[in-house]
Amino acid sequence: MSPDEYCEQKAAASGSSFYHSFRFLPPDRRRAIIALYAFCREVDDAVDETIDAAVARIKLEWWRSQVAAIFGGAPQHPVAQALKPVVKAYELPQEHLLAVIDGMGMDLDLDRYPDFGLLERYCDRVAGVVGLMSAKTRIAAASICRRTRWSASRLPAQSCCSVASVRGSSH
Repeated sequence: MSPDEYCEQKAAASGSSFYHSFRFLPPDRRRAIIALYAFCREVDDAVDETIDAAVARIKLEWWRSQVAAIFGGAPQHPVAQALKPVVKAYELPQEHLLAVIDGMGMDLDLDRYPDFGLLERYCDRVAGVVGLMSAKTRIAAASICRRTRWSASRLPAQSCCSVASVRGSSH
């Protein structure tokens, strides 16, 4: 099975409606967004499907090594292999992929966010940067991102914030 086929299978198995919308994209962009989605699924599963937090942290560290290999080596995992040309073609920053890993790691430490600032950081990592990377796989959005220097903090966090718990926030 090729890395692209692995990503396709991972995305389809998620049961998400996102996968079905990806099918309408042109082939290059479809491969890119499916690889990105598969990366997010793999990293999320490393935390959500692992009972022992120490093991989950080891898995996240391993994914950090795969991100490093995407940007300067030979990644081992098929998702990382599929992402390598995507990162180059769409100029996806390494720090965005690492932010996704950091966000998933926050799930190991907190199940409630004591203030809006911490919740916003979580939302930025697990949703904001994913949105930025997704946008960069589209020609028009990529040029807008570069021209306006979009940052994840400019993106609305409501989609992420609506499902997270906030204690003691005035927002």
